[in-house]
Amino acid sequence: MGRPDKKKGDADISEYIALQQELSEVKKEYGIEEKEGRLSRLISSFFEKQEDRKKIRVSRKKYLWLAALTGWFGGHRFYAKHYPTAVLYLVLFWSGFPLAMTIIDLLIAIPMKEDEEGMILI
Repeated sequence: MGRPDKKKGDADISEYIALQQELSEVKKEYGIEEKEGRLSRLISSFFEKQEDRKKIRVSRKKYLWLAALTGWFGGHRFYAKHYPTAVLYLVLFWSGFPLAMTIIDLLIAIPMKEDEEGMILI
């Protein structure tokens, strides 16, 4: 038994790509729109929502204190109005996961520069 010919496989891939490009050109020529798949739409909408979400201004001192004292059950996340992750922290408070994530939240928030009102964007 021999190994499959690698050059033949590369040629097949190149031919496939060329045919796909030709197909897309013909579709454009005839005005045929390609439908976006469900998974692709779901992923696109997720990232659009992430971009649309506005950052919340919170008091830096209050956020850091809440993270240090109540971070293991999501207190600082409730304060910053990040409700989905706050509930996740609350549900999993016994597991240690929220504590580890709170440490990451602190490492992100500590070096942030506050504005003249003492607020940061979270």
